[in-house]
Amino acid sequence: MTTQTFVQLLVGGISIGILYSLPALGITLIWNAAGVFNFANGEYVALAAYLTYTLIRTLGLPFPLVLLIVLVFMFIFGIAIEKIIVDTLRKRGLITRLSLVCFIALSLTIRYACRFIWTSRPLTYRNPFGSRALVIGGIRVMPHVFWVVGICLLFMGLLYIMYKKTTVGIAMRATTQNRTTAALMGIRTDRITSLVFGLSAAMAGVAGVLSGSIFFASMEMGLSFGTKAFASNIVGGFGNPAGAVIGGIIIGVVETFGASLVSSAMKDIVTFTLLLVFLLFKPKGLLKLEIVEKV
Repeated sequence: MTTQTFVQLLVGGISIGILYSLPALGITLIWNAAGVFNFANGEYVALAAYLTYTLIRTLGLPFPLVLLIVLVFMFIFGIAIEKIIVDTLRKRGLITRLSLVCFIALSLTIRYACRFIWTSRPLTYRNPFGSRALVIGGIRVMPHVFWVVGICLLFMGLLYIMYKKTTVGIAMRATTQNRTTAALMGIRTDRITSLVFGLSAAMAGVAGVLSGSIFFASMEMGLSFGTKAFASNIVGGFGNPAGAVIGGIIIGVVETFGASLVSSAMKDIVTFTLLLVFLLFKPKGLLKLEIVEKV
């Protein structure tokens, strides 16, 4: 393998991995804030991709406006799901026993609703980032790589600033550390949980818009992104936001090199072999969740 090929695969793997990082980060935030695992987060990606197809191909809207519309829709959709499922189960004291089953049911509902509306065949639309490769130092890089990495890092950066520098972020961290204590301190933990579900769905929406624009919208997207997001959390360290991002990038790079060096049909086997290794020998992942306790 030449140096140019290695760099091309590395850059491509990072761009795919950072797409996996968005739903993985959403799963982490929900787990920390509500203590539930959103099994349907991958289906959010597929739903956003199908919505993007409709807005671009049917309505002919420009890509920046489509991205904004899908973001707003997914944010509201995430909040609605929290109110319908999580809030209802918590009020009945059934959150720990039934949440996973409910999210599996939600995942199947979204998948087959998409199939009913958009059919099961893959849907493609014009790549808004251009299809002419850029040659940099002898290395061919597609324009969408820069756009994907840039847009994802922008949203991650905004989320980081909100999480670390704002009052809402302080409330989110307090809810993560101890929901009961946060409520006693006057924090509306129910609103914080709704906000986290909205942000999680919005991040999955960004992944759906970008991946659908680069590849296509299909029924398999939800399952693929859902499992890769779960694997990203295991590799990076479940519950650690930075770990979710790092794990997603690792999964993307390993998958890309596996598809190139072995076979594109074997890339999932390579990815899940890595997941199995981490589950057996390093189940806490690369990074542990750090919680600061003050007495």
